[in-house]
Amino acid sequence: MKPTIITVAILAIVFPFFSASAADNTSYDYLRVFYYREGKLARESLFSYYKSIDILAPQSYSLNGDGKLTGSVKPDILAFVGANKIKMMPLVTNGNFDKSYQTLLNDSAKQEAAINALIAEAAKNGYWGWQIDFEQMEFAWRDRFSAFVKKTAESFKKNNLVLSVAVIAQVSDKPDDYPNDLWRKTIGVYDYAALGAGADFISVMSYDDPGSIGPVVQYSWLKRVLEYSLKYIPNEKLSMGIPLYYWQWNSTTGARVGAGGRKGIYNVFAKHKVSVSYDKKMEAAFLTYYNRSKPYIIWYENAKSLAKKIELMKQYELHGFSAWALGLELPSIFNVIKK
Repeated sequence: MKPTIITVAILAIVFPFFSASAADNTSYDYLRVFYYREGKLARESLFSYYKSIDILAPQSYSLNGDGKLTGSVKPDILAFVGANKIKMMPLVTNGNFDKSYQTLLNDSAKQEAAINALIAEAAKNGYWGWQIDFEQMEFAWRDRFSAFVKKTAESFKKNNLVLSVAVIAQVSDKPDDYPNDLWRKTIGVYDYAALGAGADFISVMSYDDPGSIGPVVQYSWLKRVLEYSLKYIPNEKLSMGIPLYYWQWNSTTGARVGAGGRKGIYNVFAKHKVSVSYDKKMEAAFLTYYNRSKPYIIWYENAKSLAKKIELMKQYELHGFSAWALGLELPSIFNVIKK
């Protein structure tokens, strides 16, 4: 029996995650994007856990100021992805995150050259689409970047290609809410509403929490990022960024002294006596150890912390998640994201 409006209202009060869509028994599916950088560990993860990957997004292409596309994906990776029906969506960056974007965004002919190059490369290799990952851009280029994304999206639609955009996480549209003039220097360039309207989906880099002295992303900050993002980006177009790497801190000085992935964690366990804990407030795992009598702490993602993020993603019925990056993760996380 289909619930009445009154029944739905009561269930929503008793069970906060209950929704009308759940009452209608409509299925909620999400796309699991994994970023990929060529390397031994990344290959091991891809070949072992490919059934848990919907979209592979290699960071392997860039555009220069003239709209010239450079980069490639190794043939054996292309063949493996194709054979296992994984969607391929490479990232394309603005050079090495340099100022080449200024020349490109100032010239419509060079933009046309860039878009045509992306379409041709996708056709040659059977790509599902592209993710534009332009970073280190100043606020003054906000409108021109949005216009370029819109123009690209229109051309992609005519060629049956999907377009996504990676954006740095925002929690406010007030420049003073960001330290070190970051709004003007690199964060404010992303017009969430305009980009969300143009692209098929947006991957919000909800990690590298600037206020954290612990985890790569504090749970309370992640919720702020999502709540702000959803004011401008439809939930079905929002992909939540998930970090698969750790931050390492010197517990005496409070300084962040390193970052890494599962290889680094395994090395710590092999060389030191380690204590493992979980912080319920942060919803993050951490381990502590001593090296030459100095105390260190590593905050990292495990199955439990990832499950909390997936729970949040499902609560908002987001497009899915975008995880940086394959090969850094602990294998246990794949038990959490199985469908």
